[in-house]
Amino acid sequence: MREPHRSRHAAPRPVPGAHRAGRRLAAALLGAGALAGTLLTAAVSPAAPPAPDRLPGAASSDVAQLSRD
Repeated sequence: MREPHRSRHAAPRPVPGAHRAGRRLAAALLGAGALAGTLLTAAVSPAAPPAPDRLPGAASSDVAQLSRD
């Protein structure tokens, strides 16, 4: 006899250990991807040279600057 809360064609529930392993794998892949992205960003030189009015390697602002031309 089938369980009253499950339909006839429902997929069986995953084993808790397998579900936990899947979550750990997803977290590990996410962490590895973030680390790879960070290392790749640090290793690749920028595509454009710095602006002439800024020192190379100086932090820039995300806010638009007014031009004083």
